[in-house]
Parts: sequence; structure tokens; C-alpha cells
Amino acid sequence: MRSFTSSKPLNGIKVIELSNMITCSLAAMTMSSQGAEIIKVEPPKIGDKMRPLGTQKNGVSGFFHNCNRGKRSLAIDLKSEAGVQAIKDLISETDILMHNYRPGIMDKLGLGSETLREINPKLIYIAVSGFGTKGPMADLPAFDHVIQGFAGFTDLQSSDDDSFDFIKTFICDKVTAYTVCQAATAALLARTSTKIGQHIDISMLHACLSFMWPDGMMHRTLKDKDKFEMSPGSDYFQTINYSDGGVALAALTDEHYEIVLPMLGYPELVGTPLFFSIASRMSNMKEVMKTYKEPKKDIGVDKALEILTQADIPCSPCIKRDEIETVEQIKAIGALETYVTKAMGELTVTTPPVLFEGKSTSHAEPSPLLGEHSRDILKEIGWEDVKISKLIDSGDVLITSI
Repeated sequence: MRSFTSSKPLNGIKVIELSNMITCSLAAMTMSSQGAEIIKVEPPKIGDKMRPLGTQKNGVSGFFHNCNRGKRSLAIDLKSEAGVQAIKDLISETDILMHNYRPGIMDKLGLGSETLREINPKLIYIAVSGFGTKGPMADLPAFDHVIQGFAGFTDLQSSDDDSFDFIKTFICDKVTAYTVCQAATAALLARTSTKIGQHIDISMLHACLSFMWPDGMMHRTLKDKDKFEMSPGSDYFQTINYSDGGVALAALTDEHYEIVLPMLGYPELVGTPLFFSIASRMSNMKEVMKTYKEPKKDIGVDKALEILTQADIPCSPCIKRDEIETVEQIKAIGALETYVTKAMGELTVTTPPVLFEGKSTSHAEPSPLLGEHSRDILKEIGWEDVKISKLIDSGDVLITSI
């Protein structure tokens, strides 16, 4: 019986995740933090390819843990008859299945949307692809770096010499993951009225184009010839770098620039044609940002923040990643939690960022070892110990413990 609560709105929702790397893993973990039960189905030999990537303990990396805590792991070969049957047996009690296999793979395995939704008409089946299900690139592999290039992100990061560069985080994977979460919960809401599930396709390419478009393509949105040209959002980003660190700020109004320009050592530019109005500045942001890039006065971070804060200009110091855990504001909002698991020892992770009813919640859960819950999950669908043991002996199922 489902027991929904305001802080755990997905209590009682069951999700099967078949994936490698970030997109579905992070989406499913986010749903786990909101109460959903997640069964992560992995290949028995290597599991999710994230497992060994980066700093690790007992064969589990921090990278994997950050996308997979709070789940159970079933390590079973989906190319085997037993693997296919296990998914079909699980699916009758499942609300959502999500996967990021290339288009057509699940159909070849006998686990396509139509097949599984015939078993369970209430199933929400989410298929995540790289480039979509149509077109000349539909069957090609796609990782974050590839989509960053193809969706224009590397152009957003380009420097004045027109060279391309990456955003140095797996932004496309994570944007897609949050898109999957939103679609999943919307489909659950629709199901309360329709009483049936549905098939959902989400491509990384489409999700990331939608993410970039509001600001990254603001200059390409209006098509009429009488439009008033302004700089694209990508021209608005430049930190002020002093000898003791950096400052991030968002100056907008004329009054803001009456403070910022003297602070940077350019008092003579106040009121000049380039800085006279919002329209002028927003039409020439590359030129405006040169004053940020080349300050004439090295007043230091603390003094700059004092000036900007007194003028009510949005600002902050640029925090190094290795210092994040020490920052008072981050501590104040409870964004991080530290806890201990049997396999990985002491860990620090983020808490769920959504505060239902304004209250913080915890997701201080272990991430599963490969196949840690295989036997329990298979027994829950009625498989006998003798059958499970034979599958372990054959290599179709893996069980790991510590």
C-alpha cells in the first residue's frame, strides 16, 4: 500500500533503472531521495561503467555513489532468458522503467515498450537516447562531451580566438537526468486521471538544446528584420580576478555601473556612450566585460565584496571546490551531509535540494555493491533458491557482499 507524505511524495513508487553512466542513474537517485524504491539492473560482469571511475573504495567510486545512493542492485544478464524473464516478472509491480540504451536495443532483447506495457498497462516507460530515435545519427553512441559539442555548448564556452571548449562538468548528462525526473513525475500525475501509463522518449540532444536556448540563443530567437540586436547571454560572463582570488557579480542598472567602474579603476567611463544605458551595455557586452577582465585596481576580494554589497549589487567570492565544505553559507542551508557506510566508510554528499514544506531532508544512504541485492530481489518475484543458485553458477546472476 502506498504511503505518500509531503516530504517523501514518491513513497510507494517502484522504479526499474537499466542504465550506464549518469542520465538515468541520477534521475533514479533523485526519485529515491523523494521516497521511490529503485531497483538498478546491471550486467553481472562489470556493472555500471561508473563503478570504477575516479576515487574509490572497495571497488565503488565516489562518482558512482553520487548517482546511485539509496538503490538496490540486481546483477543479471539481460541477454539471457533468465534476465528477460526477471524483468517481465518485476514489471507487473513497477510504476516506472527507465533506460538509456540505444534505440532498438530493448526491442531486440524482448523488453521493448509495447511488450512490457502489455504486461502492465500502468507502466511509465522512459527511453533516453543520445540523438533521438530518428535521423542519420539516431544509432550513434553519445556521451556528455559529444552532446556538448553538437548542442552548441562548446561554442558557448569559446574564447575570442573562436576556439571551442567544454563546460568542465557533465552538464548534458545532468540536464537530461533532471528532464527525466520532471517527465516521470508529470506522467505519474497524468496516470491518476487516465489510469494508464505511457511511453516517453527523451534525447540528450533535445533536452540540452531546450536548456541552452533561453539565454544561449536569445540572439537567434527573433527572426524579423526590424529586431533590435543585443548581445547573446554567453557574452555576459566574466569574473573579476584579483591577486588574492576572484569575484562573481551581476551588475545591471546604471547605478550599479556608477559603483563598478570606479572600483575597477575606470571612473572616466561612467556615463560614456558605451555605459550610458542598459540598452547600450546589453548590445555591447563583450566590450563591457573587458573592464572586468582587465581591472586597473587590484583592491582584493574582501574590499571588492564590501563595495559591491554596500551598493546592493549581487556578488559573491569565487569559491574553490576544495573549500566548499568550509563555507558558512553552505553549512547554513544544510546542503551537505557526512555519514558512514560499511563498504565506503565516511562520505560527504549533498542533501536533497528540494525542501518540501520548507524542511530539509536526508539521503544518507549507501550505494549498492554490484549484485548486492540480486538474491533478495529474485526471491521477491517468487524464484526458488535452487534456480537462483544455478544462475549464479552459470554467471547469469552475480551476488556481491562485504
